[in-house]
Amino acid sequence: MNTISQKLITKQTIGAFTLINIAYIASYTLVAGFLAPLQSLIFPSFTTTISLLFLPHGIRILSAYYYGWKSFFILLPSTYFMWMISVYGFGIPLHPMQPVLSGISCVLGVKIISKRFNYNLNKDMFFIIFAGLIGSLLNGLLNSWFMNNMFLTIQILGYVFGDVLGLIALTFLFSQTLKFINSFK
Repeated sequence: MNTISQKLITKQTIGAFTLINIAYIASYTLVAGFLAPLQSLIFPSFTTTISLLFLPHGIRILSAYYYGWKSFFILLPSTYFMWMISVYGFGIPLHPMQPVLSGISCVLGVKIISKRFNYNLNKDMFFIIFAGLIGSLLNGLLNSWFMNNMFLTIQILGYVFGDVLGLIALTFLFSQTLKFINSFK
């Protein structure tokens, strides 16, 4: 019996790993390939390193909501993959520890709020967004301190805005997808 449950856990873990990493890479690609150029057209004077709709933050927060600390390890390959392509590949001066700090920040944001969760997406929507706000603030503060040796920079507000807006958009899309799937049951 133990071997069967281990196989199920392994299949579930592999499935979650695959789905979450594909979702992260797809959302990051959508932001970099479509939303960022669109943002540059609409707001030409706005900095290109801050996305006003950063969907990958939603993937990190929803993963932490469903998988807790496991989500940090599940997302690590895709966060570093996208960091290599979009940051290192374009010579953007972000430290290699940035994906680690972002992952930890998102899980901590969810863990701080987790006592309020019912683990029903529709009922927890407000708390998920609040956890995403906390995760984004922690992410901005930790990255700012780690890279600039200061805790507060004005850029943090832009990142927080984009992270939270991306989380709201992704959470809404995810909840509507679940409703659509459940309508066939």
